[in-house]
Amino acid sequence: MIVCSCNVLSDAQVKGAIAGGAPRPRMSSIYAALGCAAKCGRCTHTIKDILDDIRQCATVDHRQIAA
Repeated sequence: MIVCSCNVLSDAQVKGAIAGGAPRPRMSSIYAALGCAAKCGRCTHTIKDILDDIRQCATVDHRQIAA
């Protein structure tokens, strides 16, 4: 699914950039990893949601491993 029409970025590309980056990535580092920058900003909410989902999954997985 395309999440950024200005840069034509898919959700898979965003997830890959997050997975390949720092443990606590920021929006700017996600764009930088994809070789672009935010333009109109409409995608930032969706990218933040993807980032939050990944962080939540990581927290849940970590808790399950520790139990």
